[in-house]
Amino acid sequence: MEEQLNLAPFCYLVIEESYRIVEMNVAMRELIGTERPMPTHVHELLTIASRVYFQTYFMPSITLHGKVNEMFLTIKGAEGPVPVLMNTAKRNGHFECAMIPMTERGEYEKELLLAKRNAEKIHQETAEAYAKLQSLMEKVEQKQRELEELNTSLQQMTTTDPLTGLKNRRYLEEILSEMTGQAEAGRPLSLLVIDIDFFKRINDTYGHQMGDAVLQELSWKLLSETDGQGIVSRMGGEEFVILLPDASKDEAHSFAEQLRRQIEHAEWLHVPVTVSIGVAVFENEDNADSLFARADEALYISKNSGRNRVTVT
Repeated sequence: MEEQLNLAPFCYLVIEESYRIVEMNVAMRELIGTERPMPTHVHELLTIASRVYFQTYFMPSITLHGKVNEMFLTIKGAEGPVPVLMNTAKRNGHFECAMIPMTERGEYEKELLLAKRNAEKIHQETAEAYAKLQSLMEKVEQKQRELEELNTSLQQMTTTDPLTGLKNRRYLEEILSEMTGQAEAGRPLSLLVIDIDFFKRINDTYGHQMGDAVLQELSWKLLSETDGQGIVSRMGGEEFVILLPDASKDEAHSFAEQLRRQIEHAEWLHVPVTVSIGVAVFENEDNADSLFARADEALYISKNSGRNRVTVT
């Protein structure tokens, strides 16, 4: 831990996702008592009432928002319970917690009195009441799992094109930024922009429902031909993008030509189509925007040179 943080005038605590304590600063140690053995789990720091409150609200809040602001807890201090306000952020798989002891209780007086009564009541309850508490905590954990599953589903929805099932433009922009960063460090990267030739004719002739079916079928063929070599996404309309990490200019050109021929000669369940493709390979002066712009310019050349062809920049 950095010296300034270790000696900071507020309590600082780092815990794992399992709530195991990784480290704490001097202020935190002084709050709980320097003669007390170093606690290993965050529950050891909290009064019983605060432990239940923490278990109920902490994980759902940080799962949904990535942080917790102003959570009111009671710490088992060296000289008795100490009310604190806790702010938490998730970084590098750990939870970093800053706790400020509340010397002026004011608006929190009622909550503190209620927490004290609840703690005294819990201490006096029988083993049956403790079993009920355990059951409640198991239900809370189940709700946490359900929230995590829901969050995963929502994340997938925000990065997936609903019509084709491919990754969408939002995901493409995120992953392209990440991959161009790797390319700046020397990892090869090629980008293909693919456009269906005369797609408007399909919509005008057969209707938009048939157009959607063609987009879906092309998506399956792009995934099949790519076969895990790259990332296939739909930019929008009839335009698709394939990212090919570790592909040189010649490899990207060869892949694009093979892809174009396979689509031209494929058996189609609906209306057969051809595609025009623009290919750009990352160069030293490139960034995400310039790489895509060069591939888009190459696509424009392919379309204006008769379509159903590949142009590489």
